[in-house]
Amino acid sequence: MQSACYLKFDIAIPDSYLYGVKTNVDKTLKVFQLSRALSIFRIENIKVYHDKVLNPSTYESRFITTILEYLDTPQYLRRKIYPRSEMLKEVGRLHPIRSPHHKDKVDLKNLKSGEIRVGLVEKKERMFFVDVGLESLIKYEGRLRQSGKKINVKLIRQNKQIVALDTRDSDLSNLFWGYSVHYFTDLKKIIESYIPSNIVLTSRYSKYFKEEDLRSKTTTLSKSNDAMLVVFGSPKHGLDTILDREGLDMKKYQSFNFFPNQGTQTIRLEEAVFGVMSILNFCIKRY
Repeated sequence: MQSACYLKFDIAIPDSYLYGVKTNVDKTLKVFQLSRALSIFRIENIKVYHDKVLNPSTYESRFITTILEYLDTPQYLRRKIYPRSEMLKEVGRLHPIRSPHHKDKVDLKNLKSGEIRVGLVEKKERMFFVDVGLESLIKYEGRLRQSGKKINVKLIRQNKQIVALDTRDSDLSNLFWGYSVHYFTDLKKIIESYIPSNIVLTSRYSKYFKEEDLRSKTTTLSKSNDAMLVVFGSPKHGLDTILDREGLDMKKYQSFNFFPNQGTQTIRLEEAVFGVMSILNFCIKRY
């Protein structure tokens, strides 16, 4: 049976996401909430852009991207990939994300042939292996020849042994396998990489969102495999101010208020992500 297609979403948030948050504990928890939202709503690409209005430090943007990437990494690889650092000091407080690629440890005899796992390539003498979170390393028979690289592999039983092969695009087709984090110094570069009709801006000063505003795009985007970009403003300034600083005209793009008659003066960014993506998932049928 052919796998079902679904409408893909990417999101863009500013590196001022942690504006006003003082302690590393609170910052870590706030990024964790964002990571949970990305995983729940199958966001494959999160694009963190530099907020030229608030102009946060490089450390703030690195903190956001590092924690997000750490949380997307399966638990069994985290210690090998990420050395101890001040940024990661509080991650032990966090619950597991439990994305599909965060596999549990199983006995080798119970491993299903064809299972896909995230692995880390390691070289021992002249042979390459992958650590995929099992009781021992698995022989790697793929093309990559670089130790320390994270890779997706398919585990196959051959003559009572298990070997790791490279995955094909079809192996992960329409399967959510975590998100990728990208950092941009300019929001304009992100905006201009998408067709204007595939961009949704969020603003409390725009018209209220209605289901019919996006319904017609569902079939086209699903078949083309393109993603819709949803852009969020900063904790202090709306997208109108941020786009104006970037030299972009907000009127050229679709912009919606997803929270009519909101009962608070402000909506936190992580709350906006949960709310907006819940609405879009409800209103846009996935095929």
